Amino acid sequence: MEFQRKKYKEFASKQLSGRWKPAVFCSLIIAGISLLFSIPRMNLTYDWNDLVALSRLSIQELWQALGNSNPTTLAHNLLVLIEDIIMLILEIAASQFFLKFSRSPEPVPLKDFFEGFNKWARGILTGLWSGLWLFLWIILVITAGLIIEIPVAMVIPDSELIISLFTLIILVAMLVVMVIKCIEYSHHMLLVAEFPELGIRKALRISILITKGHRMDIFITELTFIPLYLFGIITMGIGLLWMAPFMRMTRINIYHALLKDALETQKLHPEDLN
Repeated sequence: MEFQRKKYKEFASKQLSGRWKPAVFCSLIIAGISLLFSIPRMNLTYDWNDLVALSRLSIQELWQALGNSNPTTLAHNLLVLIEDIIMLILEIAASQFFLKFSRSPEPVPLKDFFEGFNKWARGILTGLWSGLWLFLWIILVITAGLIIEIPVAMVIPDSELIISLFTLIILVAMLVVMVIKCIEYSHHMLLVAEFPELGIRKALRISILITKGHRMDIFITELTFIPLYLFGIITMGIGLLWMAPFMRMTRINIYHALLKDALETQKLHPEDLN
């Protein structure tokens, strides 16, 4: 299969043409809810005097201050957990909502986004299942690195440089594994949202199957979104309200193309989606 990145992007623009309003409102709701949870977490981490002091720091000093902060209160951790759960619910609702943009040129009302909340349980379980596997892969990389690093540190005297090198290698390996696995799992939520009868564990296996051979293509596509993220930063996040639907629709078009190819080449059969 030829991966047609330009085609997927152009089609995303056509799919959103004349239907930007509900798509932007969906992005606004997701961003607003995320912001609502970030404010109380900041209040738990810093009091008002702390925030005033932080506002007077240089960028380098601010980065160091945030890096040295260590919010470990029960309330903070509870808020983080609740936010993660709600974001998973929003993600499956948004996945179902934008899948409708890809199926028909008809208007898609915003109420369809809220109807996706009915799949809240599947959204949470989907995120937890893929998150668990991502966590296990990271643990595996760390364990493998330590198995090599610890004996070296014990055998070689004054091996600080070697240990630092091994630590750097482990960090790079963790990053590479995280990127690969995130790409492999990238269609997990879409599959669960599109096929109500499809099991969550099976959906993850299918996501890995259909992305096989196209991981680099997907990775490069994500890199092409960097200017859009920069535009969002320059516009204080306002630009992302329009850019987010475009990026989401591009990813959905990739998902449809890979799924269609897997079915046509019989790597996957229709009954596998039930």
